[in-house]
Amino acid sequence: MGRRALEVTPTEVRLARDVTVDLYHARSLAQQLVARRVPGEALHVTAATVDDLSADLLPGWYDEWALVEAENWRQLRLHALEALADTFIDAEEFAGAVSAAQVAVQADPLRESSQTSLIRAYLAEGNASEAVHHFERYARRLRDELGLYPTKRLHQLVADVQRTRRGNRALRR
Repeated sequence: MGRRALEVTPTEVRLARDVTVDLYHARSLAQQLVARRVPGEALHVTAATVDDLSADLLPGWYDEWALVEAENWRQLRLHALEALADTFIDAEEFAGAVSAAQVAVQADPLRESSQTSLIRAYLAEGNASEAVHHFERYARRLRDELGLYPTKRLHQLVADVQRTRRGNRALRR
């Protein structure tokens, strides 16, 4: 016989006591990552941690309460993914850093803090060309879609690489 997911009484319907909700685990993990009270090693972050933070909440639901909860979760998980990318960079686990930042960028392609996380991950792993190309694609998209430009802080992140690239082009001429 299968496990019962619900407990039904004459006055209420609720989840059975032995049912777990993956959102509770993911939310707790996200809050710990954002608060940075617990080191990444103690949280046992792995590539699976990125998966835990990748899913939207109630996609396709448009009730006001669901939209509010989904946006709250989206904001928390984006902050957590950015913090997770930093944790991976600190541990020199660059593939994890890139993966976490890419998920954040996919969730909100115009969010500069997620773009910054991805560019930092590329730079940390030594992929300067990837960082510059990504920055240029982001700057173009931001300009085309919103008429905005990356902040000075993001420009400075790639400025040294771009200067070196311009210098190398000048030497080749």
